[in-house]
Amino acid sequence: MPLIIAGVTLVSKKWGNSIGGILASLPWVAGPIIMFIAFEQGIDFAANSIAGSMVGIMGWFAFCAVYILIGQKYNAFFSVLGGYIVYLLVGTILNPYIRNLSVCQWFILSLFVLSIGLRFFPAVNSGIKHFGKKLRFEIPLRMLVITLFVILLTYFAEKMGPNWSGILTPFPIMTAVLGVFTHYTQGIYQVRTIFIGLFTGLFGFTLFLFLQAILMPKYGILVSISIGVLLDILVTLVTKVLFSRLRIV
Repeated sequence: MPLIIAGVTLVSKKWGNSIGGILASLPWVAGPIIMFIAFEQGIDFAANSIAGSMVGIMGWFAFCAVYILIGQKYNAFFSVLGGYIVYLLVGTILNPYIRNLSVCQWFILSLFVLSIGLRFFPAVNSGIKHFGKKLRFEIPLRMLVITLFVILLTYFAEKMGPNWSGILTPFPIMTAVLGVFTHYTQGIYQVRTIFIGLFTGLFGFTLFLFLQAILMPKYGILVSISIGVLLDILVTLVTKVLFSRLRIV
């Protein structure tokens, strides 16, 4: 995790926040979390958590939308706090209904929410002035924050049960770290740019999660994650081309 967030940060600085967001959307965090949960709690536990992960995808969109809305008036702290509160509210509201739908139905519903969400994602005036700030030890700080997040999430998986373990698997750890540091150093307009880049990859990421529920019980952890990552990358590349033609990114 530390090396990944450092790499994403360097890519963002060299090729732009949109490309950094696309790279960050790959299952760098969720993949290891699912793998650790499967090794520690069993494959059935991990597979049963995926329906909750689809709820987490919807929470992820809510986090990003609320972050952008708050971030246009307030600083990164209030933006990320508001985003996390809404994420947990989405999880709390939908948690009792997770077993009412199959993982396939949740998959379709989450893709629908993402598609509608992309259409109505909050805009930011590019003319908003921001005086760039330099942050000492920015990359080491990012590395430390994301490592602590992943450790805490996997540690509490057993106590939370499969539903909440699933809901928190897409928890916006990478998103928040990128958002907060970009907000502080470059401003809210660039935060939106990196979030749209994340959006580009989230359709493939959602497919990755869905495939874990289907493939893991039959073929095991490593095979399911490997296939999921490959198809995630393929879908992300196709989505990037499509979004570029539609001038979304």
